[in-house]
Amino acid sequence: MSSSSLVDFIEQWQTGFFLLVGMLVVSVGAGIAARSVVGPPGLVVGMLVGALAVFLGYSYLRYGR
Repeated sequence: MSSSSLVDFIEQWQTGFFLLVGMLVVSVGAGIAARSVVGPPGLVVGMLVGALAVFLGYSYLRYGR
């Protein structure tokens, strides 16, 4: 395994890790906000919408239109 492929692997791993952490933080925040407005079912819906929004935003920034 050459050093450039190891560096690429670590870079991809870090990108995926921070994407997952970002999705977790935003989805929990959106879920808590939706729960305070709608009630307990809003927590699940808010978390799903928050995770989807982060994924779509990251995809747009990374890959363009």
